[in-house]
Amino acid sequence: MAALLLSGMVAVRAEQPLLRVGTGDWVPYVDQGRRDGGALARLISAVFAEAGYRVEFVFHPWDRNVLMLQKGELQAIMPYNCSPSRLGYGICSDPLVRGEVVLFHRRDMTFDWQSIDDLAPYRIGTTLGYSYGPAFDEAAQKGRLQIELSGKEDTSFRLLELGRIDLHPQDRAVGYAALRRLFPDDPLQTITHHPHELNKEPLRLLFRKDDARSANLLRQFNSSLRRFAERGDLRRLQDALNSGNADDWQPSGPVQASRD
Repeated sequence: MAALLLSGMVAVRAEQPLLRVGTGDWVPYVDQGRRDGGALARLISAVFAEAGYRVEFVFHPWDRNVLMLQKGELQAIMPYNCSPSRLGYGICSDPLVRGEVVLFHRRDMTFDWQSIDDLAPYRIGTTLGYSYGPAFDEAAQKGRLQIELSGKEDTSFRLLELGRIDLHPQDRAVGYAALRRLFPDDPLQTITHHPHELNKEPLRLLFRKDDARSANLLRQFNSSLRRFAERGDLRRLQDALNSGNADDWQPSGPVQASRD
C-alpha cells in the first residue's frame, strides 16, 4: 500500500487530526506517481487543511476502498460519483469537479449509438468497482450488455487496442491520459471516443453513512469547499482538466507535501 501525507495550503500543526482518505490511481485527477498526489489530492488536502485537518491518501483498488470505508478504516474515499448503490453506504460531499464518461472504441470500427439498448451487440470492457452512470449500471446488472470485467484499469484499453473488446467506457480526461501513457508512440491514432456522453455528473468525496463523525466531517468539508469555490479555485481546476493542464493547477496558496 502506498500513502501520501499532504499538509495542505495552510500551516499545519502536528496535533491537528489526521484523516485517511482512500483513492486510486486515476490520472489526471489522482496520480500516485506525483509527490503531491495529483490535482484532486491537492484540492482535498487544501480544503481539509483550511478546516484544521491533515490528510493521508492511501491507494487501493476501488472496490477495496469501499470495503475499508464501510469498516471505518477510512474517513472518506474519492473521487466517486453518487450512484444509487453508493448512497446505500455513503454520504456525498458537494461537487468537486464534473466528470464526463464516454465510450472509447477503435477508429477502424464504425460505431454510433443513442440509447443503452444500442450497445447490446458490442463487447464492453469495464473495471471492477466502477460506476458508469445509472442507465449503464442497471443494464449491466440485468445482463442486457456483454460485459468483460477486469480488476485493473489499463486492461480494457489494452484489450481494445488488440481488438478483443469493442468498447470501453471511461472518463474522457482519464481515458486520454491513459492512452498517452500506454501507447506513447501512437496514443491517438488507433483509439478515439464517441462524442455522445454515456454519463455526466460531479465527482465527490464519499463519507461513511450513519456515522456521527462522518456527518460532522462532511459539514466542515463542504463549508471549506464553498470558500474555495467562491475564490474561483473549482472553476480554474475544471478548466485545467478540460484543457489537459491539470498538473499545473494549484489551489489558492502553496501546497506542501511529503511522502509517508
